[in-house]
Amino acid sequence: MLPNNQDIEKSVLGCLLAGKLDYIIKLFEIDFMGELNRQIYKIIRKLYDNKSVVDEFTVSDALKIDNSFVTVAGLSSYVSSPENMEYYIGILRTYTMRREAIKAATKIKELAESERYESAIELKSDAMQLLDIPVYSNVKTDNSLGSIVIKAMNDIEKKYNEKKEDKLFTGFYDLDKITAGLHPEELTIIAARPGVGKTAYAIQLMLNMAKKECKCLFVSREMSQLQIAKRIISNIALVDGQKLRFCKSLTDTDWQKMGESIGEISKLPIELNDKLSTIQEIRAYCRELKNKDLLDLLIVDYIQLCRSLKKTESRRQEIEDISRQLKEITLEFGIPAIALSQLSRESEKAAREPVLSDLRESGSLEQDADNVIFLHVPKDTDEKQGNFDIKVIVGKQRNGPTGYIWLKYYRRTFQLCNIYRG
Repeated sequence: MLPNNQDIEKSVLGCLLAGKLDYIIKLFEIDFMGELNRQIYKIIRKLYDNKSVVDEFTVSDALKIDNSFVTVAGLSSYVSSPENMEYYIGILRTYTMRREAIKAATKIKELAESERYESAIELKSDAMQLLDIPVYSNVKTDNSLGSIVIKAMNDIEKKYNEKKEDKLFTGFYDLDKITAGLHPEELTIIAARPGVGKTAYAIQLMLNMAKKECKCLFVSREMSQLQIAKRIISNIALVDGQKLRFCKSLTDTDWQKMGESIGEISKLPIELNDKLSTIQEIRAYCRELKNKDLLDLLIVDYIQLCRSLKKTESRRQEIEDISRQLKEITLEFGIPAIALSQLSRESEKAAREPVLSDLRESGSLEQDADNVIFLHVPKDTDEKQGNFDIKVIVGKQRNGPTGYIWLKYYRRTFQLCNIYRG
């Protein structure tokens, strides 16, 4: 017998019949282990949904068992006070959680013993989804606008009085004037044609924020950990990245610069991961880091190289699932997420600035993203130079204005720096 408490179930039903029907939206069939209790709940819910009268007479009439009125009327004897309804539901949901956890563990055991999985990643993803059981909290919350406005004003005042710069500011000062930095629960898409500097931009942004103690997870599906680490060394030590590919060309000065920078780099709260291949695995890993308070920002490079374990009929639908789950990650963990994206081939051929419709698989990305930023190099730019200007275009900002800024890109050290350009 799975964990249950028939008396608590009857107490909750008694409270509903005593007038506490507003609480019915917090209850589900699975909360009632007793067959008769579940039947009575379903009748009450049906009457409530149909806007019918809910009392001992209407419920007993629909119950269709011997002595139904006596049974229904007897539920009131399990209620000491209807005002305790919140407390009763809290206990009831704890029993529900215990039963669901046992069922999930049993199912996971069956999956682990089966031969259906070809990789540990798939098994882990399914196991994490089975354990993702909704939890009802019996903590009373005030959802009135008046209460929420006070919370909003307290948050505004807190940020106004902070002495340090917000750690979610990107360090690209002109861009931060437009966007006010990154924001929890927001998904930002960074898009550009190949070779413009998407990864360099994302790494520079990450370094700027990590220096302010923002804990970052950089998931790369395009480059290895070593390749990204070498870019970071080149960026901070100001050593030509090409020399790190042809190491024989390194000078004593280069070695000295790298040696001096290693200490600074090692202290940055950054994790690089090139093994997470599916969005489900990324989400599970984010959950692990967040539980350890080791995650403030997620960066994925890049979205078209990710995969989903969800079965879909087309690649477009798969991208839609990935895009939606990235947005859900921001909401679940209260963090900003950045996903790099390619532009469509048509936009690469056109000699113009990119627009939202140029996003590859643009429908879902454009819809789910709170912000879309394009990196654009004007067609008359000589990209073979050691440095050139990149136009950073805010093409969409759900909660703010659009606009653009300019950054200076130093190709040899993968640096993007603030500049002023009228």
